[in-house]
Amino acid sequence: MTDRLSDELFTFASAVDATPELREKLTDPSVPLEARQAAAADLLQRAHPATQAAVQMLLAGGRIRNIREIADATVQQSAEARGASVATVRTAKPLSDAQRDALSQALQARAGQPVELKVIVDQTLVGGVVVQMGGTVIDGSVAKRLTDIRASLASA
Repeated sequence: MTDRLSDELFTFASAVDATPELREKLTDPSVPLEARQAAAADLLQRAHPATQAAVQMLLAGGRIRNIREIADATVQQSAEARGASVATVRTAKPLSDAQRDALSQALQARAGQPVELKVIVDQTLVGGVVVQMGGTVIDGSVAKRLTDIRASLASA
């Protein structure tokens, strides 16, 4: 159940991060608690009851603003319990199964242990991929490449 809870919290946190209107509704104290709870309940209809309860508790306690940190910590603890690392992967579009497998294998070789991928589709990326694993960030985004090209042209 811990894996399911961590996956669902991660997915919910990603939805909140990606949707400014949702984030505003859930975090605005002028919106009645019942309305915020109903909005979360609508999104979590298919979620495990423990996930639903955790989100409702965060709303009632005024801690929903911390959902990203809480979800990330839960994912990390769940992975560590299985002897794995976590890599958060941001991409402009969803990865195919073959791309996921190749990336997972490459990161596993680097980490020396199994790696659990948490993929976030980020429309602000033009292309490429940004991977964060622990304190390491691997930026293979198009924006980073363009910045590198600009810097090399400016220094030439």
